[in-house]
Amino acid sequence: MAGAKVLELRDVIMRREGKRIEREWNKEMTEMENEIARKDREMRIEKQFKEREDEIYRKEMELEEMQMNWAKREFEKRMRLERELDEERRHRMKLEEKWEEEEMEWRERIVEMQIEHEKQMMQLHANACQNQLQILGVVARLVCQFFGSTNDGLGGGMGTIPPQVLQNLQHPGGLGDSKPDPTLPSEFL
Repeated sequence: MAGAKVLELRDVIMRREGKRIEREWNKEMTEMENEIARKDREMRIEKQFKEREDEIYRKEMELEEMQMNWAKREFEKRMRLERELDEERRHRMKLEEKWEEEEMEWRERIVEMQIEHEKQMMQLHANACQNQLQILGVVARLVCQFFGSTNDGLGGGMGTIPPQVLQNLQHPGGLGDSKPDPTLPSEFL
């Protein structure tokens, strides 16, 4: 019986030792599973964090690309606008120059016409003066011829004016509607 008790005691100790080993094994397994679960959670969290960082980086890059595209479009728009303004300015300057040239030509023509008009008016005035002098010369000759005789007593002893003086009172062309040649210089200008 003592041997049976020892065997029984040994069985109890072996079972207890087995249970203790099994508990320790279960405890280690649970700790390992918990450690694995914790590491999985950490990896998932790290993976999510990495994905979020990647998403933020991608969005930042997209934003930066959009800003660069916007800046590029803005620059191109500004350059196109400046080119259009320069072209418009050049076109306006050409038009102004053309208008100024036309105005100068117009003014020159007007001045030429005024000068020509003045020449014609002066020539008309000279012709009128010449005609008046011719008429005056003829009238003076007639007066001298009729009233200048010493025989009639009206002349008061003046006598007749020599024909050379009367001839000089008249213009060599005589009376009439003949107009002087405009290419010849006028004697009265």
